Amino acid sequence: MRFTRLFEDIDSSESLPSRSLDQGKFVELLAKHKALLLRADENEEPLSVNDFGDLVASLRLKKYPYVGGAAPRRIIPVNAGNDIVYTANEAPPEQKIPFHHELAQVHNPPQYLFFYCDQPPETGGETALIDSTLVYRYVADNFPDFMEKLKKHGARYVRTMPPEDDLASPLGRSFYNCYQVKTNEELEKKLNTVEGLEYEWQPDGALKVTSEPIPAIRMIEQQGNHAIYQWTFHNSVIAAFVGWEDSRNDPKKAIRFGNDDPMDEANLTAIAKFMDENKLSYTWQKGDIFALNNRLVMHSRNHFTGPRRVYAAMGGEALSLENSTVNIASPGVPDVSNLKVSDPLTFGFWRLDNPEETAYNAIKRGYRRLDSACDYGNEQATGRGIRRAIAEGICKREDLHITTKLWNTYHDPKHVPLAMERSLTDLGIDYVDEYLIHFPISMEFVPFEKKYPPEWSNLDGKMVLVPNDINATWRAMEQLVRDGKARQIGLSNFNCQHIRQILSTAMIRPSSLQIECHPHHIQQKLIRFARESGIRVTVFSPLGGTSYISLNMSTKEDLLFTNPVIEILAQKHNKTPAQIMLRWAVQRNTLPISKSSSDGRMTENRGLLDFYLHRQDMEAISSLNKNRRYNDPGVFCEDAFGTYCPIYE
Repeated sequence: MRFTRLFEDIDSSESLPSRSLDQGKFVELLAKHKALLLRADENEEPLSVNDFGDLVASLRLKKYPYVGGAAPRRIIPVNAGNDIVYTANEAPPEQKIPFHHELAQVHNPPQYLFFYCDQPPETGGETALIDSTLVYRYVADNFPDFMEKLKKHGARYVRTMPPEDDLASPLGRSFYNCYQVKTNEELEKKLNTVEGLEYEWQPDGALKVTSEPIPAIRMIEQQGNHAIYQWTFHNSVIAAFVGWEDSRNDPKKAIRFGNDDPMDEANLTAIAKFMDENKLSYTWQKGDIFALNNRLVMHSRNHFTGPRRVYAAMGGEALSLENSTVNIASPGVPDVSNLKVSDPLTFGFWRLDNPEETAYNAIKRGYRRLDSACDYGNEQATGRGIRRAIAEGICKREDLHITTKLWNTYHDPKHVPLAMERSLTDLGIDYVDEYLIHFPISMEFVPFEKKYPPEWSNLDGKMVLVPNDINATWRAMEQLVRDGKARQIGLSNFNCQHIRQILSTAMIRPSSLQIECHPHHIQQKLIRFARESGIRVTVFSPLGGTSYISLNMSTKEDLLFTNPVIEILAQKHNKTPAQIMLRWAVQRNTLPISKSSSDGRMTENRGLLDFYLHRQDMEAISSLNKNRRYNDPGVFCEDAFGTYCPIYE
């Protein structure tokens, strides 16, 4: 069996080892590529409907009952079970099925959707696809007020359903079948439990249902351990406006905003036109299977002639992900990390001219992950900006994820709580969300009252390394969690062996690893090791050597903003070079730290959630790797202090 990435490599395919697909590989492919075509090898018989059922069953997805859908369905029994495969929408061939996410009119739509072609039509009949993020961006760019109302209020759907399935209608599913009930009393009891839903019995026995407000714009964050972070036009608004038409339903009355305001028909018409002009229509062959990420892809059906038999299946999230993390830490060690975050974008405070105002403005413009450090020398000002934003009601303390770091001179276990307390006092907060060991470098203690921050030298201006058990330092970090001073603890600038050493005795697993990473230094192995150890990866300097030019640690030749590969991709996606590099970082399952004193740049750097980079784009950026490290103590410590201190070799 072979697979094709439908949105990327339409003319090429890759082989799979058998007529099945490993669950972990499936989740990864659908997270990264959104839509796959699965087809038998040229020397094999086409896949059968039983092969289709076996494939879907083997993926071990959460079962998803077809409740709330508009179209009548028939169960297709297969060897794997009688509740897996059913007919796709069997509306007459002249009726076009508009674009929609399957069951987007319910609160928790299925995550995955499958189609199988048993008999291709003579002409037409393609199951057309469109990237939902592409639609989101079009609507946001062209109808911003409409988009804001959809985000704020969602949508309400109005549909009148018959008491018996009407196979002549694309939305002719009976209310008994739709809600999986047998009596009117059972149905009313079920509907009455849904807050905000309204229903009205019609004189002919039909039932008119006006849904509760349903979210219409969704941020898809992660699936399994794979970063998505894309806005999607996740609704059935256009399907209702264009296609919910039969003897009982008027499509012009089928949709409204969640606050009951009408939707502008001109906007809806323009969106439908955009979808039709930008769709992917792939001609079916017998035995073809489409596997779709229903959270990221919308589908429709084109007109056709001749008989057409296409079956469907769907499922929720994967019930268990094989080999999602490798338990390198001792058996029974609690894993306090969470690889999923609601927002992958972090704002950093290294080398800022006005950290107080910058902190306030960053929060005002949407940043909720804030990265500080004792060594930055600006935590008092940063804290004032944070507290100002909280005082003005822009956010609550619990909305923020504040990280700071333990400096090299405080690795002795008795100094760890003192350093933590000093950062908390300077920031003006009671706890940090994350406390990191800044470097795996232990230096001579410098008294707080004599010099703070101590930077890289003692009171005599010398950098003095001292013996220290870093595992003892980690145990002191763990005590900060128990004392409520830090919610999580982690590492910064540690390599694989450093991490192994911590994990060998840790009672609390590191929550994250912060490292330098950019297209000139992609750190592929270290990122993989951390992720497979259940550790988030945050990356600093994601735009390369820009911040290091003034420190004479990089040159203008190192700038990535003017690299031809980055410039071409920026033009392709109509984005800035910075947005391209930040998006690359996000799609690699890392959390990039960006910083700027410019309000415009702050907003610009957040503008990377409405597009995604294809496989070829990602590979092109990664090919720029030179293993070029800018922040290297093995270089600058010797140059500045005469102390040779390599840590990465």
